[in-house]
Amino acid sequence: MRWRLFQQKPIRVSRAFTIAVFTTLSAITGFSCSKNKDVLVTEIGVTSPNPRPAKTSKAGEFYIQGQNQHVKGDLQTAIASYNQAISLNPQYGEAYNSRGLAYFDLGDKKRAIADYDQALSINHNNAEAYNNRGNARASLGDNKAAIEDYNEAIRLAPNYAEAYNNRGNAHAANKDQKAALNDYDQAIRLDQKYVIAYNNRGNARAANGDPQGAIADYNQAIRLNSNFAPAYNNRGNARAANGDKPGALKDLQKAAAIFKKQGNNDLYQQVMNNIQELQ
Repeated sequence: MRWRLFQQKPIRVSRAFTIAVFTTLSAITGFSCSKNKDVLVTEIGVTSPNPRPAKTSKAGEFYIQGQNQHVKGDLQTAIASYNQAISLNPQYGEAYNSRGLAYFDLGDKKRAIADYDQALSINHNNAEAYNNRGNARASLGDNKAAIEDYNEAIRLAPNYAEAYNNRGNAHAANKDQKAALNDYDQAIRLDQKYVIAYNNRGNARAANGDPQGAIADYNQAIRLNSNFAPAYNNRGNARAANGDKPGALKDLQKAAAIFKKQGNNDLYQQVMNNIQELQ
């Protein structure tokens, strides 16, 4: 996904960027910003699997242990626990899927995909594994394969809001804003409190030349989560595109303050650079 420059008339912000948010069933979220200036920021964070019933087997105990370590951000230790679970039960599809999530959060997308492949070889109807593999493929730039995975996840789980949102991101990356909007609409119909989907639909509307519609979506994202920095940043860009310099500055300053508080220095600095240029 690429940085999007807004068409700005009375106000010019030459390095304005939008933040699209890409989820993989996150429990603890964070932001990763590529050093490549052509890459749009995506949310990957510490991604824990869905809670599962406690298992009585020894393999199940290692699996639950890995989940708890993952949520705490101790990824290497979580992987070691998943390894133990898999060594005791080589057909433990959930452990492969969860280990894939841990590898994804470590940035090792190829190992993540290998684990999702294994999970799917054990259970062809694992919608979560398809969604997660789609996320990994999208993060590597293979949006076509990602969309195929999201399609399969949605076929297996028609009410899977996150898969619609993620497929929307892949369509947006392919410059198919109409398909992206349709997917974000469906994600929001399924979950009317889906902050990330509102933010991403706002981005698609802005890219489609609808800054007012974009602002409405960012407003809703902020109403649902007043500390969601990407929506403030993106609303600031949309307001700048509309010539509302005071409103744009206020939003960008709010985004910068949240990113600073979160310790996200990369995004904080990028927003501060935009503020300086806008001033």
